[in-house]
Amino acid sequence: MSFEYSIRPARTADANAITAMMTRSYGELLRADYHPRILEKALPKIGQARPELLGCGTYYVAESAKGRIVGAGGWTDLSPTRGLGHHGEGHMRHVAVDPSYLRRGVGGAIARAAIRSALEQGVHSLRCMSTLTAEVFYRRLGFQSLHAVELALEPGLYFPAIEMRMTL
Repeated sequence: MSFEYSIRPARTADANAITAMMTRSYGELLRADYHPRILEKALPKIGQARPELLGCGTYYVAESAKGRIVGAGGWTDLSPTRGLGHHGEGHMRHVAVDPSYLRRGVGGAIARAAIRSALEQGVHSLRCMSTLTAEVFYRRLGFQSLHAVELALEPGLYFPAIEMRMTL
């Protein structure tokens, strides 16, 4: 079943819609790979739209013809751990798709928009901290798994992830 959607840069006004979509997405899709106690504590942190991404010009949303945000994601030159990356290296950030719109090309379209944007700005490689669930998605895009990591979301709260890299 196909549907119409468009990809556009995210705006600060999209924050609530992105947060609602990411909460639905992560809440449903991550259950197969993460313990319920980890998800209960992590979802309020990882399911929030990041203010530093909204309006940065390299973070995108997929918007349905009816104006509903059904996906989001992008890249920055800042790593998710708040540090500057190496020159020419970018970081994929918070790619998520509403569970009711999975397998319709939304995530791939968002990721390709981010990759094009990164290339246009001189980026030669992208890194990402993938959830265990999304590792296969990123591999299909051309990312390679580097190693398992535990992201510290707050003192005492560690979230298992996979660090991945793609050469553009």
